[in-house]
Amino acid sequence: MKLPDSLYKRITKNPSFVVLISFLILILTGTALLSLPLASADGQSAGFIDALFTSTSASCVTGLIVRNTATGWSSFGKIIILLLIQIGGLGTMTMVAWVSILSDKRIGLSGRIFIKTQLNADSLAGLVKLLRFATLFTLSAEASGALLLSFHLIPMYGFRRGAIFSIFHAISAFCNAGFDLFGDSLVSFQANYYVTIIIALLIILGGLGFIVYVDLWRFPEKRRLSAHTKLVIWTTLLLLAGGAILFFVFERHNPETIGSLPLSQQILASFFQSVTFRTAGYNSVNMAGLKDTMLFVSVLLMFIGGSPGSTAGGIKTTTFAIVVCSCVSSLRGVKDTVLFKRRISEETKMKAFELFIIAILLVFSVSLLIVIFEKEAFDFVDILFETVSAFGTVGVSSGITGFLSTASKIVLSMLMYIGRIGPATFAMGMFLKEHSKKYRFSEGKFIVG
Repeated sequence: MKLPDSLYKRITKNPSFVVLISFLILILTGTALLSLPLASADGQSAGFIDALFTSTSASCVTGLIVRNTATGWSSFGKIIILLLIQIGGLGTMTMVAWVSILSDKRIGLSGRIFIKTQLNADSLAGLVKLLRFATLFTLSAEASGALLLSFHLIPMYGFRRGAIFSIFHAISAFCNAGFDLFGDSLVSFQANYYVTIIIALLIILGGLGFIVYVDLWRFPEKRRLSAHTKLVIWTTLLLLAGGAILFFVFERHNPETIGSLPLSQQILASFFQSVTFRTAGYNSVNMAGLKDTMLFVSVLLMFIGGSPGSTAGGIKTTTFAIVVCSCVSSLRGVKDTVLFKRRISEETKMKAFELFIIAILLVFSVSLLIVIFEKEAFDFVDILFETVSAFGTVGVSSGITGFLSTASKIVLSMLMYIGRIGPATFAMGMFLKEHSKKYRFSEGKFIVG
């Protein structure tokens, strides 16, 4: 069947549109499979809306749920969720490219452009090598995590169940998805340093970005790291440390979260929540018991998210760092923004500010819609928390997700979709057109501030 010329032109000239459509196909396929009675634990269909929400959450590696993953889905349903997490984490275009590679077909220019768009690579050169490295690193990290978890989970649950739990949670953690089979996320492992730290390390590795891994891999040969890698590592460390310290300070005396725990467990829980707030979705404390001050800090951490080219969501660490540093430079009267002895281009700064503003408008617009849909049945801070969790593909919940109306679930599903693809990619995929104007208007004088 021949595609219409307008659609064919849009596909070949707009890689963002292809990424957008590929994720949509993945979500709808998952929805169809999860709607089957076979996918539900009770043998009855989950219904289109709950299946759509779950499929979107898994494909976009978010972790928000409307039914308990451990008890609400059958073995078939859990396998579908795990496959959606793995494909969504690696990226749909990555999977398509691997089909071509395994079929001994050459990846053409258009295919390389699609991969570049999804992996956030800065060049078309070496994309196939980057693809192979990203896939191998992902599978190796997940396999290592599963093996380490199995040493603890197999003695607890038996060989078969323990092995399944180890594989599922290793993939879910590295892909920053946050789905669990324990039934209470990691609350039951609150005092378990071994499991908690392994899950936390997998989350951190999954959120750094494949471009950073390649740079680190080449470090012994090059003897230097790129400015991007340095910015990602330093921003990540500062956010992890800052989040852990603030969680400990605000929640230390809260009996509903960590107030009743020994000091060592308070520190462990604070560190883990700082890690998972970035985009993972697991929790080792009662999220409904968080103080409003910590909910607000959590919203900021989730909004920032992980790093470019990773399985994480949010506006990304580099975007946040560039916006902050650009503002500081401007306030100091310095024209150029310099990080690690490298000047940030005006185009990069403009893109960072665009993403920042679009994300804020998107989050508050969706929050307002949910307030209207729910007729103020929930506190605004809980709705904002849920919205940012969906946008940042985080997946932690204040406990209201399962009680939301159908309209709110649909809106949050759309937000998870946009959050995984990225606001910029979504906008370019939907609205980018060629401009034929060959002139520019004269510059006007506008006063701001």
